[in-house]
Amino acid sequence: MLALQTLWVALRSFFAGAVMRRRVVDELASLSDRELSDMGVSRSDIRRLAREAAEEAGARSAKRPAGRPAALSGSVRTA
Repeated sequence: MLALQTLWVALRSFFAGAVMRRRVVDELASLSDRELSDMGVSRSDIRRLAREAAEEAGARSAKRPAGRPAALSGSVRTA
């Protein structure tokens, strides 16, 4: 059971990181060169910044205890 929980946490972290990276890339890519320059960012920095943001968010979430998903805890509610 612990292996399933570990797998769940790893998958959740992976997909959350992917979503974070995509959001940061989309947001920064939508800015003009002038707006990026005002922030001190070049277009070539966008992917690196997105990766760093996802790693930072993952580190913050790793410090919080992970809750068990409802499907594994047996406390699924129906509407």
